[in-house]
Amino acid sequence: MKYKLIIILLLVIISCINNSKENNIISVNRDEIEPNDSFEYSQFIDTSTFINASFQSDEDIDYYQIKPTNSSVMNLSVYANKLDINLTLMSSSNSNVININTKYIENYRGFIELKDFMFYDDSYFLKLSSDKEGKYDLRFEFKNDYFPSNEIEPNNNINAANIINYPNELFYGYFLYNDFYSNNFNIDENIKPYIKNSDITDIDFYEIRNDTDINTSINIILEYSKDIDMLLFDENYNYIKKGINKLSTSFKSGSKYYIALVCFGSKSIIERYTLHYEFN
Repeated sequence: MKYKLIIILLLVIISCINNSKENNIISVNRDEIEPNDSFEYSQFIDTSTFINASFQSDEDIDYYQIKPTNSSVMNLSVYANKLDINLTLMSSSNSNVININTKYIENYRGFIELKDFMFYDDSYFLKLSSDKEGKYDLRFEFKNDYFPSNEIEPNNNINAANIINYPNELFYGYFLYNDFYSNNFNIDENIKPYIKNSDITDIDFYEIRNDTDINTSINIILEYSKDIDMLLFDENYNYIKKGINKLSTSFKSGSKYYIALVCFGSKSIIERYTLHYEFN
């Protein structure tokens, strides 16, 4: 069975300065344990931990097995000074959940923070590498928290659309760079005729439904600092209309609609967006 990659409230912050850390979680200080260059020899992490580590060469790969005790949520941060980092978070079934190459991050200055990652497997593996040797610091923080509605990846095509369940439900998401011209991220055929031929950072699909017996109208609102193309399709994937950060449309009884958010560019954007719909 194909493993569905789920990212709940994934926050990627790239900071130009040393960001302050949350101090309300007790961490254990440890050094990296070598060798940890394979799944078999991955360093085991089961509690909130701060690790001093390094890449011994440009071919060094470091693995960490993450299996928290009595926690369901993780904050992960990597401080690597001037190193570019390849970061992959994998499920226990060896499916990639998160892929980040800092070369494709806007304003990267050596700091990555992934906040509020929800665990759906018993354990995960973190794989880190770089194109040159150097030191890095790694911090794991585990906790249990409540979460609002958040983007579930991958949602790059209409068949994987996230469902917004009710009016005024805020959905949180991020535009993280995908190579849409590779075999792994083909652009949805339903959307191709309605987007410009340009570099695409990310496409996020959402679904809304009118399960009532009332015909009405709604506004679909994206709160974001940049202009993002919003495309609307009916339940048969027929194109309806397009807008920038806002759409107004009829909302027919018993119908469902698909919203495509298209972010153009060639790098991940670190700012979180919110999406919701409301009645006129």
